[in-house]
Amino acid sequence: MLKRVKIGTLRLAESTGVSHTLAGSEWRRRRLLILCFHGVSMNDEHECFDLYITAASLRHRMEMLVEAGCNVLPLGEAVERLREGSLPPRAAAITFDDGFYDFYALSFPIVESFGFPVTLYLTTYYMEYNHPVFDPMCSYLLWKGRQQERLEWPEVLGEGIVLDEEGRLVAFARIMEYAVKRKLSGPEKDNLLRQLAERLNLDYAAMCRRRVLDLLPIDEAKSLVARGVDVQYHTHRHREYRSRDRMLLELDDNRRRIALVTDVKPRHFCYTGGFYLPEHIGYLREYGILSATTCKPGLCTPKTDSLLLPRLVDTERLSDLEFRAWLAGTADLIPQRPYRMSGWQLGDEEPAPAQASAPVLQER
Repeated sequence: MLKRVKIGTLRLAESTGVSHTLAGSEWRRRRLLILCFHGVSMNDEHECFDLYITAASLRHRMEMLVEAGCNVLPLGEAVERLREGSLPPRAAAITFDDGFYDFYALSFPIVESFGFPVTLYLTTYYMEYNHPVFDPMCSYLLWKGRQQERLEWPEVLGEGIVLDEEGRLVAFARIMEYAVKRKLSGPEKDNLLRQLAERLNLDYAAMCRRRVLDLLPIDEAKSLVARGVDVQYHTHRHREYRSRDRMLLELDDNRRRIALVTDVKPRHFCYTGGFYLPEHIGYLREYGILSATTCKPGLCTPKTDSLLLPRLVDTERLSDLEFRAWLAGTADLIPQRPYRMSGWQLGDEEPAPAQASAPVLQER
């Protein structure tokens, strides 16, 4: 019901010219829209994960930015001008999270073709261990093998599990628990993925050759920087921590790897999965971070805390009407559902592990 009312209101605002008027207003000029993208599907990832879109969808979004007359700014400049009150009309910034291979192969070439600046929040562990990221690949394999009625894997799952939507969640949780309890290394986790693929009759080697759910290695990240990509903090292991020392260590690990690909010191941060604790704001400020983005939808204003900047997370489910309404600012005036953070990326407080896992993308 709420969704229908929202769409009806946005449609009315657009048809009556309210959205057009608002887009050109002084009210909108004082606000910044930060766009958030995660992945562009190389195969069928967008059918599995909510946070993946197709290449055609990404290109269409860039076209909409042009049609709306948006001024797309580099993130650092956009944040600075937001504070100064010197934003151009319909200001926007483009960010991508994580740094999967599809950003190198598909996403950035599309954005680059429009001449738009882009910030990549880069998580760095899998830059050095260049294999599919364990968590999302596990979820993806379970989804790919869903036609198999049951997954039998006694040593990992216990009893067999039916691979319907609920069963896949149970299987995923048990595989994660198995890996965590045994403190599996990167190679051991990769071997576990191979075993899972074999039990689901999937060609894991072929997926690896296509680099499905791989993160960028150092050389590709360097080449992107040479082409103008702005690389910023996203933690090393895609984990955040409650304790100050452990969180700052995570930032140190991330910074050292980023230094391998760019001479520009990172000063901006993206909360993993949009999750943060109140104490994180103080940690980031102490560390010298100038801005931090969440996944809460909204426009940034001069009064917004620089370490709690909202973003619009784009998905295949976001209609063109809604996207245009965010560009104009109309959507920011419509009540939103309460944003609920998930703490799955909050790590333990043990010393930094030699091997660790990265994020699971939200599965459809």
